[in-house]
Amino acid sequence: MDINQCQHGEPYVEKLSTSSGHEELGHEENYELFCRRLKYVVAVFIIFAFSFFHRAGAPSQGHWSMDTKQELTRSEENDKEMLRSFGKITPNESLEWHLCFDKFQCARLTVPMDYHRPLSTSADNPRVHLALMMLPGISHTSASGYSASPLLVNPGGPGGSGVGLVQTQGPQLRHIVGEGQDIIGFDPRGIGETTPQTDCFSFPSSPEATEPSIEDISQGAFHRSRWSLSGAEIGLINSSDVALKKLDSRVRSLGSLCKMKDNLQSEDSILRHVATSNVARDMLSIIDAWVAWTEKSKDISSRSNVDLNLDTRGKLVYWGFSYGTLLGATFAAMYPDRVGRIVLDGVVDADQYVSPIWFQSIRDADDVLATFFKFCHQAGKECTFYYDGDTENDIRLRYLHVLEELQDNAITMIQPRTHYPESITYSAIKSLVFFCLKAPVSLFPLIARLLDSLFRHDEGTLAEIVYTPAVFLDYSLFCDADLGEAFPKGGEATYAISCSDKRYPLNETIPKLSSIFNELSNLSTFADVWLTILLGCDGWNINATEPPMRWDNHPAHKGRPINTSFPLLFISNTADPVTPLASGLKMARNFGGAGLVEQRSEGHCSISTVSKCTIDKIREYLTEGKVPRPPGDEEGGWEVCERDEWPWRPFDKMEFLRANAAAGGIVQAGELMAQADRMQASKDLQEAALDWTFLGQSGLGLKLRAGSRG
Repeated sequence: MDINQCQHGEPYVEKLSTSSGHEELGHEENYELFCRRLKYVVAVFIIFAFSFFHRAGAPSQGHWSMDTKQELTRSEENDKEMLRSFGKITPNESLEWHLCFDKFQCARLTVPMDYHRPLSTSADNPRVHLALMMLPGISHTSASGYSASPLLVNPGGPGGSGVGLVQTQGPQLRHIVGEGQDIIGFDPRGIGETTPQTDCFSFPSSPEATEPSIEDISQGAFHRSRWSLSGAEIGLINSSDVALKKLDSRVRSLGSLCKMKDNLQSEDSILRHVATSNVARDMLSIIDAWVAWTEKSKDISSRSNVDLNLDTRGKLVYWGFSYGTLLGATFAAMYPDRVGRIVLDGVVDADQYVSPIWFQSIRDADDVLATFFKFCHQAGKECTFYYDGDTENDIRLRYLHVLEELQDNAITMIQPRTHYPESITYSAIKSLVFFCLKAPVSLFPLIARLLDSLFRHDEGTLAEIVYTPAVFLDYSLFCDADLGEAFPKGGEATYAISCSDKRYPLNETIPKLSSIFNELSNLSTFADVWLTILLGCDGWNINATEPPMRWDNHPAHKGRPINTSFPLLFISNTADPVTPLASGLKMARNFGGAGLVEQRSEGHCSISTVSKCTIDKIREYLTEGKVPRPPGDEEGGWEVCERDEWPWRPFDKMEFLRANAAAGGIVQAGELMAQADRMQASKDLQEAALDWTFLGQSGLGLKLRAGSRG
């Protein structure tokens, strides 16, 4: 399948002939679903952890005035005024919204780069211009009023774009949390459309210039791509006797480059001001700006008869995923009296996060892998890695055999369209499998087909399934005068944020790193992938202006649970490959009265599996203030939600409606349809989340082609 077919809206029909008892498989996907899946980056080889290469599509925009008294509908006049980039919006210290991309509103909010140097004290103090995108609640106009507090969202990373999340999945989020809720996504400092950006590769070519020119940024983007692709042959840290040394050398070289860029700008360098605590302060600035804007414009939802215990005005209402849970927890710890509603989904253990190495984070990764063998066995011939008469153990042993063969000999193949020779290595496949653990329902069928092709040495089918982005890299893009639409922004954001947040920096010798690897190997078979990711901060020597939070449980400084103005809600899957249930329990117990929901599924974050129960818990918490019971100290003393889909048995809206309509009509037809819509919205989020970054995994290795469901 040629990616160019997406431009013509052609349906994709794929036929695969197999051996070993497999039946012919037919796969037909409509244009929209196929083109969505074709984007899904499965990072197979992680060159180094924090080479973040993320793009949140630049939204189109048009002017919106607070005094406008008309519905936000598209018109010829709006079309004429429609802007096409955040760069055309003038930043302001107060909120000024601009109509963008029909149904969204955009703003650039100016905040201090260094909150110890307020903007009011000097016009020369450095600034950050936060990019915000809002999807208003249904019928929310200047005539009917806005939410008391908007829902802020963060997709994780660190380095993920909140603007991109709202632009692509805003309606789905609104379906889940309530149609009347205003939703704001913002690009945290150093990321995406927020300026200045974290860019270690772009230097001013002129001695007189203080900032790089457009041409300099183009050159930097070219250097970043070459640098990233140049390490692809090293592999994981244990792929050879010299791999660890080479990877560590590359990491330290990039750190030195960032330090050189930091030295140019000294105390005004954004690289010193991107720590999570700074972003938490930015969220408080957004909340305060929202209050000022609604009071000035009188666009406030009716607050008569509002229960003061449930009133969120002037407080944070938030849904954060993965790293976004660390951001939300940081805000709650810094500003406990400004908590309105905070949902933390796929919970990062803050103690681990600020430590040099996250030892316990992958404790459940092998448990998630074990479910691949179980669900493949249950699916039978629907799973292309199942052969006649297989037991679960047979599938597991075949998987190990594939990896062992790849350790001895890589598989070569020729891309049929480009005739580009490629080599599929152990490191690539091992990293790919680890990445697929984040979303078993979506990705287990894809990985099954890949493993089957590897086992049968079917290079032809393998070439149809995977490819390297380098094959399609168009270097002429780097010669374009305007890179705004061609490349992601904030290239080193993940690297800078993660390393700035370390209370205990990573700066180890090769023997010590080898010892750490051996220790990690006792916890998981994915220790090689995990340490390759975490190696990215080794030797980082840019000191953040804000010291990291002291989260660790050392008895000398362990505090009592933090009491917030409203209890937090934590959500964890039973088996999560990078943020285990144990992390959710530990973090929930750090906050007084915080509720915990365990979703009985595997994958990263609750949206990895559709669960009506979990959706209802989130919605009731946000709209009605219902808090699930705190976990307490006893095992199992928390609330549990069951799942509504499985690998090879994904959620189907029509099947859900038929099954529940035939069950006796317990739920009115309208509510049943609303439930189905919310579950479908969660399914759409699951598909979109495959594009979200985790610790800089950027897809610069292999990618899986879409339509590869086994």
